[in-house]
Amino acid sequence: MDRWKKWRRALAFMLALVLALSPAAFAGDDAEGGDGGSGGSVSKATVTFIGDSWTWNKDAETDIAADGSQSYELTMAEGRKLDSIHISVADEDKDTEDSSVTLDVSKLSGEIASVLTAKVEAWPERTRTVELTIAVDPALEADCAVTVSCSTSSPKFSARIEEKSGSAITNGSDDEVAYGSEVTLGVVPDDGYRLSSLTITYGEEEPKQITASTDWNGLKVTWNAEGNTTVSGELYADLSVEAVVEEIPVKYNVTIDVDSGMELVRPSSRVTSLLQGETLEVRVKAKTGYLISDCSIKYGKSYATWASGQSAMQMGNDRVQVQQKSGEVWFYLPEVYVDTDITFTSDYDPDNIPIEIDEGSRINIDSSCGETVARGDDAEFYIYTTSDSYSVKKVTLTIGDSTGSADPSDGEIRVGRKTYEIEDVGDGEYTLYVDNITEPVTVAATSSSSGTVSRPTLTIKSSSHVTITKSVSSNRVDAGDDVNFYFSPSTNYQVDQITLKVGSNTRTVSADKTYIRVGGETYQMSRGASGTVTLFVTDIDENVTVSATSYYSTSPVEPSNMIKINTSSRSAFMNGYADGTFRPQSYMTRAEAVVMLYRLCSVNVDNSVVDSSFRDVPSTLWCAREVNAFAYAGIIDQTSYFYPDSYITRAELTEMLYRLSGSPSVSGSAISFNDIGNVPNSNAIRYAAYRSWVNGYDDGSFRPYANIERSEVATLMTRVLGRTSGGTTTYYTDVPYTHWAYRYIQLASSYV
Repeated sequence: MDRWKKWRRALAFMLALVLALSPAAFAGDDAEGGDGGSGGSVSKATVTFIGDSWTWNKDAETDIAADGSQSYELTMAEGRKLDSIHISVADEDKDTEDSSVTLDVSKLSGEIASVLTAKVEAWPERTRTVELTIAVDPALEADCAVTVSCSTSSPKFSARIEEKSGSAITNGSDDEVAYGSEVTLGVVPDDGYRLSSLTITYGEEEPKQITASTDWNGLKVTWNAEGNTTVSGELYADLSVEAVVEEIPVKYNVTIDVDSGMELVRPSSRVTSLLQGETLEVRVKAKTGYLISDCSIKYGKSYATWASGQSAMQMGNDRVQVQQKSGEVWFYLPEVYVDTDITFTSDYDPDNIPIEIDEGSRINIDSSCGETVARGDDAEFYIYTTSDSYSVKKVTLTIGDSTGSADPSDGEIRVGRKTYEIEDVGDGEYTLYVDNITEPVTVAATSSSSGTVSRPTLTIKSSSHVTITKSVSSNRVDAGDDVNFYFSPSTNYQVDQITLKVGSNTRTVSADKTYIRVGGETYQMSRGASGTVTLFVTDIDENVTVSATSYYSTSPVEPSNMIKINTSSRSAFMNGYADGTFRPQSYMTRAEAVVMLYRLCSVNVDNSVVDSSFRDVPSTLWCAREVNAFAYAGIIDQTSYFYPDSYITRAELTEMLYRLSGSPSVSGSAISFNDIGNVPNSNAIRYAAYRSWVNGYDDGSFRPYANIERSEVATLMTRVLGRTSGGTTTYYTDVPYTHWAYRYIQLASSYV
């Protein structure tokens, strides 16, 4: 048979050569009978599919010309697995034996009688579909017939789910599941229990532990820790699922209320959630002029009480030791098994009743006493304006919880059931007499204007070894303008004192101060690291004169208005939500970030003189104090808007931490990332990477403009503070122990 094939191929080759050399072969389109074709027909392979346990995407019979190819998509019937594909070839005249090849998982391609090639790219492991490609050799000399058939089987698999611990209902187990069939396994924890993890074993794959919704190897996991969690998908191997179910920890709330005479030190929030059996440190501090008098505790239906001077209190079978020292009271609440309410009350300190002064615009108030007085003492308050252009308009006196106001010309002011004298001593000055003081006293006053200077003058007096410049070139400004004065010391000198005169009022203060108060108005001051002092004179409507003195010194000065991160802080800086969650994937806003950092800082900024720096941060906004202090100290840039509710980015938070660390120089060899070359925060990012505060991603990027998640904030801040131990008493329902940031979130949420 092989010899006959060789002879036939030789004869076919000789015939083709004769035809090629004939005159018609050279005649082209002009030759007789020429039609532009090849002058003969092209051999082809006719492909036929047979079988009833699978389907294909082409006609039952297709032709493939010599040197051509065709791809077919073969799909096994439901429940059928492809074992092999058989391809056979026969000449159309049927006078030769068939040739064939069988493809299977170990053989993905094969050649048949030098006529055609059959192959599949990959053997279907977890699918019922495969693509078969048949290519015909260009030397095919005669038409041939190709037959394709498939060998299939019907394997069965097991799909089981079982509860490994805890208490739950499992469903959907089946020991006989057909190949490729859809299965769904589920677990529903009993009341009081939640799903901790799933361990999935699928075929020969390594077991996979699952703690959240995910897709894995064609299986879809829909996770609901306290509800119905399912594992579903088409099955192509044995599937085993182990469900770890745990009892949900019982939580109780401890609520602590303090009155206006004290502040809560620990815990940091009024309501704290504790796991059953946990303890809690409770610490309160009396404000100036107050004493902590007593405490009552309601736990379940029982009560415990404590009064000042006692060293312990009885709570059921527990004797709780109470410490009292330097205006603070603290104790450890024993193991909690019920919701607990703690109430502290205070009383006035008879030896230190507080006295407060609230000076209005262009008002001065002096007193005959200090910040506190003893019970029964008398006090006098001298009230006057800072300029002859103004007069005292109204005086307000607060005694305890009662308040009264009066025009000073009335000669008296009534508060509660008592009347207090106001004496006119001339030249626009008044004296308020408050006798037999037994409660906190606050005196306030406002002024009325009779006119202002339309073009105030600015005068700089020469000062030895200090150069004074200003932010405007002219020596006159329009009423209401703002001007900055800069006091720069000579080499080996430092600014000693600053003198400011506004109108007829003059005040001299140390250059170390953060503000100067003149004529009832407060103006901010700031000393930089170079020793230069900046004085901010705002809303000018009277003539201004400045001067300064200096002293010889070669030592560096401590800049004022400084805010630095306090790495020794032991307090919690992130809290969860009332529903017991931490929400690790939620983003943090710019305002939340500033307030969090402010609470972890050592602050040398007088917030009483810090004006609002941004149009979208009014003084009444919950974060105004912290945002303005950060802007005043240069931790955030002063622009027109702060956007407090916008999410903070990874680069922005890193920049604030860098500035809070003093903006140190960054080594040229510091770690860098491939996407921070043109980022203005690159030095901060490189420094944070050098300190091991931040990590990049596997692709070498930092993603500076991505919003930072709460879990990432907890991780970053824990590294900045150097926390490595403690903080094991805080848990959240959405942060299982397998969560990548579980330990960082514990340290961020607990006192350590």
